[in-house]
Amino acid sequence: MSEYLIKRRFKNPLVSGLASFMFLVIFASIAWPIWSIIFQKLIMMIAGKGLVGMDHHLVSHYVKDAVEGSFFWIAINSWIWFTLIFGNYGKYSKTTKQPQAGLRYLLLAFVCGLLGFVVFTGFLGTWWKPFSWAILFTPQTPEEVQLAIQGWGCTNFYALTVIITQIPFVSCMHKFPFAGKIKEPWVGFGTMAVGTVVALLVWFGLFVPSYLKFELNGVLMVEQPFGTYTAFVAWCQFFIFLFLFPAEGGENFPMKLCAKKQPYMGFVGVIIAYVGAFLLLAAFRVILLPLAESLGMDINSVVASFGLTLVITLLTWHHLFFDYPGEDLIASSGKRVLIRVALCLVLGSIMGVVWLKTYTLLPFGGNNFGMGYPMLGLLGGQFVYLTPMLINNTFFDKWPVCYTERYNKEVQG
Repeated sequence: MSEYLIKRRFKNPLVSGLASFMFLVIFASIAWPIWSIIFQKLIMMIAGKGLVGMDHHLVSHYVKDAVEGSFFWIAINSWIWFTLIFGNYGKYSKTTKQPQAGLRYLLLAFVCGLLGFVVFTGFLGTWWKPFSWAILFTPQTPEEVQLAIQGWGCTNFYALTVIITQIPFVSCMHKFPFAGKIKEPWVGFGTMAVGTVVALLVWFGLFVPSYLKFELNGVLMVEQPFGTYTAFVAWCQFFIFLFLFPAEGGENFPMKLCAKKQPYMGFVGVIIAYVGAFLLLAAFRVILLPLAESLGMDINSVVASFGLTLVITLLTWHHLFFDYPGEDLIASSGKRVLIRVALCLVLGSIMGVVWLKTYTLLPFGGNNFGMGYPMLGLLGGQFVYLTPMLINNTFFDKWPVCYTERYNKEVQG
C-alpha cells in the first residue's frame, strides 16, 4: 500500500502553523454563517406553522439548539468516528489528490453523522418524548417547544459524551484489545462497539439527569451531577486535556512512567486524567475568580471556556505546529514534552483570556452582524474553529498550506 508524507509549503513549522491558523480562523468566520443559515431555514421550514405566534425568545432558543445539533452530530461525532476510531480508513480508496480525497471523505463522514443521529433519536424517541422526531422537529405548543429544547440539548451533548469516553480508548488505551490482534477496519468496529457501550452508560448516568428532571411525588429522583451542568462541563475540559496530552505531543507521558504495556498504561492514563481534572478544576476556580468577577460571568462558565481553550491550544499545537520543538531540535523526549506543556499552558492561557473578552465580536462566537443566524456562544463557538481545524488536518492533510507526497523510503523528521 502506498504511503504519503505531508510536506510543508513553508519550511519553518512555526510559520506553517501560523499560516494554517489564520486560514482556519477565516474559514470558520465564513463557514459558520453559511452552515447556520442553511440549517436555520431548514429547521424553520420543517417546523412549519407550529412556531407561528410563539414567544420569539423561546423559538430562537429552539432553533439555536437544533442548529447546534446539526453541527455536533454531522461534523463533530463523525470526525471522531472516522479519524480516531477508524483511523481514516479508506480515505485514499478513490483518489490521493487533495482536496478531492478530503471532500469525498467529508461527505461520507457527514452522511454517517446524520445516520448516527437518525438511529439514536429514532430508537430512543419511540418511548422518550423529548427525543421523538415529532417533538424535535414539529413542536406545536410552547410546552412541546420547551420539551424539544430539552431533547435537543440532551442529544447534542452526546458529542461531549463521545469525546470523554470513546477518545480515551484511542489516546490512552491505543485501541486495546483490538489493535495488533485483527486488521482494519475490524479494529475500528471493535473499538467503536466497546466505546459506544461506555458512552451510552455515561450519557444516561451524567448527561440525561443534567437536562431531564425525574420526580416522584414532587421529589427529585436524581441529583444534578457536579451540582450544576456548567461545573460538569468545566471538569470535562480538564479531563479531556489530560487524557489527550499523551497522544497529542506528550509522547505517552506521563502514563508511560507508570506502565509500559496495555491495558495497564491506558488505565493509568485515564486515572491520572480523572483525578487531575478535579485538582485542576479546583485550582482554576480560584485562579480565574477575579477574571470572572470583572467580566460579570459565572465562574464555572469562565473555567469551562478557559479549559476548552487549553484543549484547543494543545490540539492546534499538535496538528498545525507539528509538536514543535521536534526531535531534530531537542534530543531528550522529557525536555521536548516539558517545553510543549509550557507552550500550551502559556499560549492557551493568553488565548483563553482573549476569547473570553472577544468572542462576542466574532462571527463564529457571538456576533451574527444583525443577520439573525444562530450563534453557539462561549463554548460551542470554540468548536466552530476546532472542528474545521481537525478535519483540515486529517481529511485534507493540512491542505492548502501543506501537500502530500508519495514516498518509498524512510521518512525524514
